[in-house]
Amino acid sequence: MADRVVVTGGDAVYFPLIDELAESIRSQRTADEIGLLVMDAGLEPQHREHLTQRWGAKILDVGWELDVSAARVRGREHLKVQIARAFLDRHAPEGELLAWVDADAWVQDASALDLVFRGAEKGRLAIVSQTSRYSEVAMTLDWAPFGYAKVKSILYKNARRAGVAEREARMIGDKPTLNSGVFALRRDAPHWELWRRRQAEVIRRGRIFTSDQLSLGLAVYVDGAPVERLPELCNYMGPYWSCTDDERTLVERYLPNAQVGIVHMAGYDDMRRDLSVTTAVGTLDGRVVQKSLRRPAWR
Repeated sequence: MADRVVVTGGDAVYFPLIDELAESIRSQRTADEIGLLVMDAGLEPQHREHLTQRWGAKILDVGWELDVSAARVRGREHLKVQIARAFLDRHAPEGELLAWVDADAWVQDASALDLVFRGAEKGRLAIVSQTSRYSEVAMTLDWAPFGYAKVKSILYKNARRAGVAEREARMIGDKPTLNSGVFALRRDAPHWELWRRRQAEVIRRGRIFTSDQLSLGLAVYVDGAPVERLPELCNYMGPYWSCTDDERTLVERYLPNAQVGIVHMAGYDDMRRDLSVTTAVGTLDGRVVQKSLRRPAWR
C-alpha cells in the first residue's frame, strides 16, 4: 500500500457516501499514490466486496476500543468509529501518513488532500479549525446582568459534562474546536497516545459522539500536541456555498473564491440520505441555484 493512506468508515446507511468518497479519490489519485481503508461499522457483505473490487479498498474490522456499556451504545454500532479514529496507527496495517476523512465528505480537488498529508509530514496534527471567516458566531455566551457572561462553547460544555477538571475545562473553553472530520498524522506522531489517554478519560461520563473532538482538544490545548492549522478548503463545511458560473465546481464564498478541496456535508442529514435533497448555492455571477452537495451533482 502507498505511504499515504486515507481512512474512512461507517455502516450500511453510509455506504453510498463511502462509495462516493472512494470514487472522488480514485478519480484523481491511484492506489499507488494514496491507499484507501474503510472501517466496517455495520456494512453489508456486498458493500465490502464492492469497495474492495471497485476501488481497491482494504476493509478494517474494528471493535469498541474502550469500555463502553451496551446501555450507552443503544445499538448505534457506527459510533465505534468515533473512538477508533484515535487508534488509526494501530488499525491501519500500512502507510506512514494516515488521514481520516468522514464518510459524509468527498474530495473535489485532491491537491487539498495533498496539503493535509503535507501538514502531517511535519510531525503535526493537520486539521481545520471550526472558527474561521465563515463562522457566524465565534462563541456562544449566556449573558447575565452587569455585563457578565457564562461561556457556553462546545468544548467547555462537553468538557464539564464529561467531568473534566474545571482548570482544564477553562484552558480549552475559549479555544476553537478542531474538526476531526478531516485530519492527518504521521504514524509515529506522539499525538496518538495523548489522544487515546484523553479519550479514555472523557468517555467515562461524556458523550460518545463528541468524545473524539473533546479529547483531541485536550491533547492539543492542554497537553501541547503540535498542530498545523489548515485552510478551510481542506474541510469546507459552509454554511455559505458558492460555485462557478457554469455550476460545475464548488468554490469558497469569499475572495479569492478558491476551489473547495474537500466538501464536508456535516449537518445535512436529509441530503446524506437522499440525492434529490438540495440547498441554495450562490454562483459567482450573483445567481442562486438549488443543488445537492453530494459528489454526483458535481461530476
